[in-house]
Amino acid sequence: MTRRGPEFRAERAPRAGHLPADARFLAPLAERARRGDVLVRRDPDGRAPAMPTDGGRRSAVLIHVAGTGIDDAQLVLEERGHRLRSQPGQFSLPGGRRDPGDRDDVHTALREAQEETGLDPSEAHVLGAFAPIPMPWRGQRVTPVLSWSPVVPVLGVQDPVEVERVVWAPLTGEGSLTDPSLRRHGRLRGLEVGPVFELPEDAFVWGFTAMILEKVLTGLGLEGVPRDAGIREIPPERRR
Repeated sequence: MTRRGPEFRAERAPRAGHLPADARFLAPLAERARRGDVLVRRDPDGRAPAMPTDGGRRSAVLIHVAGTGIDDAQLVLEERGHRLRSQPGQFSLPGGRRDPGDRDDVHTALREAQEETGLDPSEAHVLGAFAPIPMPWRGQRVTPVLSWSPVVPVLGVQDPVEVERVVWAPLTGEGSLTDPSLRRHGRLRGLEVGPVFELPEDAFVWGFTAMILEKVLTGLGLEGVPRDAGIREIPPERRR
């Protein structure tokens, strides 16, 4: 993404280290991120999908959780700009391609989050980075980076072409990622496409992002989308 917001300063980004006391509720997930474990597998038999011989492009997304306990924790999402050529109007985690000047995948995730949502890297305590997820149909690998803050930072759209809006998704309670009334299995052209979260204010999350969110929930000991959850056809305006 072209930088349009405040200049990103890598020295302001905290490095991964000990887990703060207020973030202990994230301990199971944070330990996996610290080890670089696989968060999401895109294939049913456990083998990594074939990637281009050059390894593909590197990208990173930021899983930023704010709060001091599972009952008040929230996770930031963004609605992609409606004029973008790639996946306009879909909900995603902040993130994007690795720039030549990026130090590592953590740097990429924090820089992109700042450019897209205004997240100050000094407010994000990095807990670790999961293993890159191969996405051969896009010719890239995506690294999910886990970060935390004790309070919800003030965020907002930095470039309306890139981002339509920024939303916070609670992990538990009414209107949350674990609200049974908001969880479905998605279907697109007759094929099941994984979990779907129909969050308030038409924040419809499916696909790659929904798969990551479900793994975040189960990694914290919360229930994933149950097998007997209803089926939801992906709306035309969210499938482009």
